[in-house]
Amino acid sequence: MKGEQTLEKFRRIRRSSDYQRCWQEGQHYHTTYFVVIVNPGRDFSRLGITVSRKVGNAVCRNQFKRWIRDLFRNNYKNFGSIVDISIIAKRQARYLSHIQVDQELLKVFARLETDYHV
Repeated sequence: MKGEQTLEKFRRIRRSSDYQRCWQEGQHYHTTYFVVIVNPGRDFSRLGITVSRKVGNAVCRNQFKRWIRDLFRNNYKNFGSIVDISIIAKRQARYLSHIQVDQELLKVFARLETDYHV
Protein backbone atom coordinates (compact mmCIF):
# COMPACT_ATOMS: atom_id res chain seq x y z
CA MET A 1 0.00 0.00 0.00
CA LYS A 2 1.17 3.50 -0.74
CA GLY A 3 0.33 4.78 2.75
CA GLU A 4 2.81 2.40 4.31
CA GLN A 5 5.69 3.62 2.14
CA THR A 6 5.24 7.38 2.42
CA LEU A 7 5.47 9.95 5.16
CA GLU A 8 2.08 11.60 5.55
CA LYS A 9 1.82 15.34 4.88
CA PHE A 10 0.83 16.12 8.45
CA ARG A 11 4.13 14.57 9.60
CA ARG A 12 6.17 17.05 7.54
CA ILE A 13 7.24 20.55 8.49
CA ARG A 14 6.07 22.51 5.48
CA ARG A 15 5.78 26.19 6.41
CA SER A 16 8.67 28.60 6.61
CA SER A 17 7.40 29.88 9.96
CA ASP A 18 7.60 26.36 11.41
CA TYR A 19 11.19 25.99 10.17
CA GLN A 20 12.10 29.37 11.68
CA ARG A 21 10.54 28.49 15.04
CA CYS A 22 12.40 25.19 15.05
CA TRP A 23 15.68 26.94 14.18
CA GLN A 24 15.31 29.67 16.82
CA GLU A 25 13.86 27.67 19.71
CA GLY A 26 15.23 24.19 19.08
CA GLN A 27 18.24 22.31 20.36
CA HIS A 28 20.98 21.95 17.70
CA TYR A 29 23.00 18.76 17.23
CA HIS A 30 25.96 18.89 14.83
CA THR A 31 27.52 15.88 13.17
CA THR A 32 30.08 15.68 10.40
CA TYR A 33 27.37 15.48 7.75
CA PHE A 34 24.18 16.92 9.27
CA VAL A 35 22.74 19.57 11.55
CA VAL A 36 19.74 18.20 13.42
CA ILE A 37 17.47 20.68 15.16
CA VAL A 38 14.93 19.38 17.66
CA ASN A 39 12.08 21.42 19.06
CA PRO A 40 9.18 20.19 21.23
CA GLY A 41 6.15 19.69 19.02
CA ARG A 42 2.44 20.18 19.55
CA ASP A 43 0.20 17.35 18.40
CA PHE A 44 2.53 14.86 16.71
CA SER A 45 6.16 14.43 15.64
CA ARG A 46 7.10 16.10 12.36
CA LEU A 47 10.12 16.15 10.07
CA GLY A 48 11.65 18.91 7.98
CA ILE A 49 14.52 18.34 5.56
CA THR A 50 16.85 20.85 3.92
CA VAL A 51 19.26 19.65 1.25
CA SER A 52 20.89 22.48 -0.70
CA ARG A 53 22.32 22.39 -4.19
CA LYS A 54 25.79 22.26 -2.66
CA VAL A 55 25.08 18.63 -1.77
CA GLY A 56 24.47 17.55 -5.35
CA ASN A 57 22.13 17.62 -8.31
CA ALA A 58 18.36 17.18 -8.08
CA VAL A 59 18.55 13.40 -8.27
CA CYS A 60 21.03 13.25 -5.39
CA ARG A 61 19.07 15.74 -3.25
CA ASN A 62 15.78 13.93 -3.77
CA GLN A 63 17.40 10.60 -2.97
CA PHE A 64 18.74 12.01 0.31
CA LYS A 65 15.30 13.33 1.22
CA ARG A 66 13.69 9.94 0.48
CA TRP A 67 16.26 8.16 2.66
CA ILE A 68 15.76 10.58 5.56
CA ARG A 69 11.95 10.45 5.33
CA ASP A 70 12.09 6.65 5.30
CA LEU A 71 14.31 6.59 8.38
CA PHE A 72 12.00 9.01 10.22
CA ARG A 73 8.88 7.08 9.16
CA ASN A 74 10.34 3.88 10.60
CA ASN A 75 11.48 5.50 13.86
CA TYR A 76 9.07 8.25 14.93
CA LYS A 77 6.84 5.72 16.72
CA ASN A 78 9.77 5.02 19.06
CA PHE A 79 9.85 8.65 20.20
CA GLY A 80 8.60 9.04 23.75
CA SER A 81 7.77 12.71 23.28
CA ILE A 82 6.38 14.78 20.44
CA VAL A 83 9.10 16.72 18.63
CA ASP A 84 9.69 18.66 15.44
CA ILE A 85 12.94 17.56 13.83
CA SER A 86 14.64 19.61 11.13
CA ILE A 87 17.57 17.93 9.37
CA ILE A 88 20.00 19.99 7.30
CA ALA A 89 22.49 18.14 5.11
CA LYS A 90 25.99 19.58 4.96
CA ARG A 91 28.04 19.69 1.77
CA GLN A 92 30.12 16.64 2.81
CA ALA A 93 26.96 14.50 2.93
CA ARG A 94 27.08 14.03 -0.84
CA TYR A 95 29.57 11.20 -0.38
CA LEU A 96 27.40 9.12 1.94
CA SER A 97 25.61 5.90 1.07
CA HIS A 98 22.12 5.04 2.28
CA ILE A 99 23.50 2.92 5.12
CA GLN A 100 25.88 5.67 6.21
CA VAL A 101 23.04 8.23 6.28
CA ASP A 102 21.00 5.87 8.46
CA GLN A 103 23.92 5.23 10.82
CA GLU A 104 24.74 8.93 11.18
CA LEU A 105 21.16 9.96 11.93
CA LEU A 106 20.48 7.00 14.23
CA LYS A 107 23.43 8.18 16.35
CA VAL A 108 21.72 11.54 16.72
CA PHE A 109 18.37 9.90 17.49
CA ALA A 110 20.12 7.90 20.23
CA ARG A 111 21.47 11.14 21.72
CA LEU A 112 17.96 12.57 21.61
CA GLU A 113 16.67 9.71 23.74
CA THR A 114 18.78 10.92 26.65
CA ASP A 115 17.99 14.62 26.18
CA TYR A 116 14.33 14.51 25.20
CA HIS A 117 13.35 11.01 26.31
CA VAL A 118 12.58 10.49 22.63
